[in-house]
Amino acid sequence: MLRKAVSRWRVSLVLAMILPGPVAAAASPLPKTEVEQAVIASIPAWQGQKATIVKYLDLTQPFATASPSALVIAQAPNPAAEPDFEDHGPLAVCFVKILTPHCMEKYRLHGRWVEWYAKYGGNLSWYVTAYDLGAADVVYAGKDKARPLLLLQTASGRSGDGNSNIRTALFDYDRQEDRFRQVFDHLSGGSNNNQAVRFVAHGPLQGDMIVDYPTDNAPYAYWIEVYAPGKSGRYARILRYRSHTHYADGNPLPVADSEMPAIMERLGLWKPGDALPVPQTMPEGCGRLVLNRGEEWCRNLCVNYGGNACSRFMKSKRSASRDR
Repeated sequence: MLRKAVSRWRVSLVLAMILPGPVAAAASPLPKTEVEQAVIASIPAWQGQKATIVKYLDLTQPFATASPSALVIAQAPNPAAEPDFEDHGPLAVCFVKILTPHCMEKYRLHGRWVEWYAKYGGNLSWYVTAYDLGAADVVYAGKDKARPLLLLQTASGRSGDGNSNIRTALFDYDRQEDRFRQVFDHLSGGSNNNQAVRFVAHGPLQGDMIVDYPTDNAPYAYWIEVYAPGKSGRYARILRYRSHTHYADGNPLPVADSEMPAIMERLGLWKPGDALPVPQTMPEGCGRLVLNRGEEWCRNLCVNYGGNACSRFMKSKRSASRDR
């Protein structure tokens, strides 16, 4: 079956080479079942078990690729020796072009690391190997579905306290080379301290990436970083500052939302007196948005994580009211 499918795609490629340009640019999507079989066949079986497909995403149509392409993510059957807290094998993240998989992640087999596609360097462990899928979606850096990108987010194996390393990557499509290339990559270093990476899907910052991670000294806040694509399409940092938002201060908004006025003001896109940016996801029950000491809040919501965080927030609101 696979041989017949490959023959069909070879015929379509020959036709694409001899037909006029507009027809040549229009590839047809890959046959899903046969693509999945090709990926499963490329992953070594373990004790008679084969890999299972976790995610299938056609890339041909959204990126208008010259060759039929897809993203397939499979769970390897062999539970790795590390970490001790996973009961399933790691992920193989595979770009497939004309039924040929090129897989990005690594997994442990017979006591050694099997390399698939990308190199992480010599210090390999479960902490840089994907075990769980967070996201695999087509996103758009421009309005009206212009400038498509592939957003990929995976989580490493877990440690005893549930901590895992979150990898977030963006890929664009290079038509000249007929391949997907990585234009952004970020490793969180952990997941237990509200670290987050967000693709901005709409608004003035559409297409940018916002990264927040905790500072390592008091008063504990967050480092806020913004990355934007350059002329080559690759992302570079355009902003970094220490946040107004403090760790466990009671604000129910995610850090990227609570800091959005400060982010946009530093980038010349917002000024005091303008309407506050609307959070990407509004917390349930959120009333009027207010600015409190440079930080955006829901006026009527505060989450008391411990101590007197909410009483401090209410005191700040009363002080702001007296000042007015």
